[in-house]
Amino acid sequence: MSRSIYSVSSLVHYLKETIDHDMRVQAILVQGEISNFTNHRSGHWYFTLKDAKARISCVMFASYASRCRILPTEGMRVIVKASLSMYEASGQVQLYVNQLQSDGLGDYYLQLEQLKQKLNAEGLFDPQHKKPLPAYPEHIVLISAKEGAAVEDMRHTLARRWPLAKVTFLPSLVQGKSAVGDLIEKLKQGDSLHPDVILLGRGGGSIEDLWCFNDERLARCIYACESVVVSGVGHETDTTLVDYVSDARAATPTAAAELVTPDITVIQHSLQVQRQRMYQSLNHRLTNAKRALKQCQEYRYLQDPMLYVKDEQLRLAMMTRQLEQITTSLAMQRQHLQDQSRRLSHSVQGYEKTLREHYHQMVWRWRQGIESYGVNRRKQLAAMAGLLDAYSPLKILSRGYSVVYKQNQMVKSVNQIEPGAHINIRMHDGILHTKVNDKEEF
Repeated sequence: MSRSIYSVSSLVHYLKETIDHDMRVQAILVQGEISNFTNHRSGHWYFTLKDAKARISCVMFASYASRCRILPTEGMRVIVKASLSMYEASGQVQLYVNQLQSDGLGDYYLQLEQLKQKLNAEGLFDPQHKKPLPAYPEHIVLISAKEGAAVEDMRHTLARRWPLAKVTFLPSLVQGKSAVGDLIEKLKQGDSLHPDVILLGRGGGSIEDLWCFNDERLARCIYACESVVVSGVGHETDTTLVDYVSDARAATPTAAAELVTPDITVIQHSLQVQRQRMYQSLNHRLTNAKRALKQCQEYRYLQDPMLYVKDEQLRLAMMTRQLEQITTSLAMQRQHLQDQSRRLSHSVQGYEKTLREHYHQMVWRWRQGIESYGVNRRKQLAAMAGLLDAYSPLKILSRGYSVVYKQNQMVKSVNQIEPGAHINIRMHDGILHTKVNDKEEF
């Protein structure tokens, strides 16, 4: 039995492909203790994640490490979000980490992932449920901390970009145990005002400070709001449950304020362009209208309306003249037709008389021909009858001749009859039945 032989590279590549296509080990959460941590000059982090029974190598690339809010240290207990794969060059299975969190909130973080999966399954994150942002909001409800750089930045941004909107500020607690209830109360209050958009924001902070925005009750409250809700919580790397359920999410509070408002300078510039285009269009139409008006004013019928009447009178006179000519022509044609009709009638009568005379002549000639033909045919018949009578055998028999028959056959020679034979002799006035007693030849 033959067996396939694999190269090391093909085997390692097969293992890597198998691991990479196993969704059970992609985007997983792993809890452990950091060991052999290396902060490479390229910005990549290399370390080992271990527990009491096993260990696994980990790498966190610079693009993810630069957004991490903590710097790992030897022996630190952490929870990482990573995907399992294999580094083919060394044949080593390792974790590729994209998020790293201190294990102080590990249980809460695991609960959050489970809650996200639950709400996602219920459709709270479904893009089809998200309401579109208003293009030009007239009323904005701002929910944020009563004081702080974030709320000031948002208010300043709203006033700078879109001062036409009415901004209703509802201060709320944004961290701590009472923050969730206060945020829900302010959301319901803001939604009852039926604004164009509700802006929910706060500045950055630790994961513990932002944890109230991961509450299930707050997420369901946002989902139930009839108004458009936009979240701007924390910094770019911070993502909370509120961001998933809101109709739109911005990386920062200031970005959220920019997201919900158009830039009035851009709108003004656009209006100026539209005004200029409208002015040019109206000016163009006005120029064309003036040109058309001038052409109408120069139209000779407008300058002297009686010209139209005169032209029509002239046209009527011409048509009248043409009508008279047509009438005269019709009368001449009628007279000509009458003359032709009379001539035709006279010609027909003469032709009829000629035909009748010719017919009578033909009948007379035909009758003469028939009579002449009959006389000639009778003469011919008499001549032929005479000849027939002259040449008739009966005529010959009347002169004393006879014809001898034997058994209905004419006898022409005595050699045809023997003595004792019965023969028939045809006379002109009858037949003799006799018997030959003897014969004599000449």
